[in-house]
Amino acid sequence: MTKVNSVVIIQKAAKLFADSGMDAFSIRKLANTIPISPSVIYHHFENEEVLLSSMFDYLNHLLGEKRAALPKLNSANQMLKQRIEFQIDNQEEIVTVLKYYLANRRKFPKFKNGFVPDKSALHIEEVLRLGIETGEFNLKNLEDDAKVITHAINGFLLEYHPYIPTDIEKRDLVNRIHNFLIRALTKGGE
Repeated sequence: MTKVNSVVIIQKAAKLFADSGMDAFSIRKLANTIPISPSVIYHHFENEEVLLSSMFDYLNHLLGEKRAALPKLNSANQMLKQRIEFQIDNQEEIVTVLKYYLANRRKFPKFKNGFVPDKSALHIEEVLRLGIETGEFNLKNLEDDAKVITHAINGFLLEYHPYIPTDIEKRDLVNRIHNFLIRALTKGGE
């Protein structure tokens, strides 16, 4: 039997949470999917709230590391496509983070542009900033545009989950999203 540690528990919790959401999630269901006794989970995490909060933090950190490892590109156009692909390739982790956030919104402070944390769109802000510097994009409000783009991409992830698009479907989806966004970004949204 594989040794179960807190990372294994978090990874299994993320899968269950992404598929079922907050209302259907329980320590007992999680224990059954691993399979272990619920007491093993409680040995690592005081309660469900601590487990889910740890899962949220772990996934945000993991996604940040994966984004940081992406190849650096000199074209904002290509970087945007790369980020859309990244979101789709990391659908389960992102859907888990989104569902956790939505289920626990009251625990998060109001930020300057709404309730979604300002840092949630930094990966798209980076793309837009490069696009402004290279003259590829015409924008009026970088931060707001980055959030709108991030929300749009994440909406597709929520729509598709738990279905994983085939390579052809993924390529088509990435191209459709990318082409639409490029049209908007190069015309200044007018």
